[in-house]
Parts: sequence; C-alpha cells; structure tokens
Amino acid sequence: MGYAFSNRSLERLRTCHQDLILLMTEALMDPECPCDFTVLEGHRDQATQDRLHDEGKSQLMWPRSRHNQWPSMAVDVAPYINGKLSWDWADYHPLADHIRVTWNRLQQDGRTTGQYKYTWGGTWQSFPDGPHHQIDPA
Repeated sequence: MGYAFSNRSLERLRTCHQDLILLMTEALMDPECPCDFTVLEGHRDQATQDRLHDEGKSQLMWPRSRHNQWPSMAVDVAPYINGKLSWDWADYHPLADHIRVTWNRLQQDGRTTGQYKYTWGGTWQSFPDGPHHQIDPA
C-alpha cells in the first residue's frame, strides 16, 4: 500500500527542485515504502535559517544551506511510526535506504533531470542530519 502526502507536506514540497518533488512523491507512493512520512521543510528564508543556526540545528548561516536556494535543493522529511512522528535514528535508516533506491531507479529510468547526485544527511560525519535529503550538481 502506498501513502499520500498531506496538503501541508505538498505545500512544503512544492518549494523544492523538481527532482526532489519527484523523488519524494515516488518514494512515498511506492508500496515498498517502509513507512508513511511527512515533509518538515523545503525552502528556508533567511530568518528561519539564521534561527536554526543560532539554535544549533544547522551549521550553516544564510545563504549557505541547500534549503536557501530557490527552488530548494534540500528537503527534510520524518517518518511516522505507529501513527506518530519519530525522531528515533533507527527509523530514519530504512526510510533513507528506500529513498536512495528510489533515486537510483528514477535516474536509471531517465525520469530526473540527470544533473544531480543525491545525498542523505544521515551519512555526514561531522553533523549527521537524519531528516535531511539533498541534491548537488553531479
């Protein structure tokens, strides 16, 4: 069974690059998706980015985050487990693996622009970021 985004998630996702919109939509609708998930954030304005930096939730000040571009080259998502939003790292790994597999499939099928590579923030050594998914120039 596939899932569908709420209107709030869709609104946030629409601030992202078309490849991220396609990736997240396809990942969520895929019957193999390990869980439902929500879009926490796409594009961030300067005030939001600087606040998150000041709170220690981002290492980057405006405009250095991939979230600060228009359209956003990053999206933050979080899994729902048993109907509740999860912040447990153990729940992020299966979702990130599924999103990565979906990206690879979309790339192979020629459905993305072909201009970007995918990165999950959970693999970063200095500041692991489980919700964060971004695309960078290939």
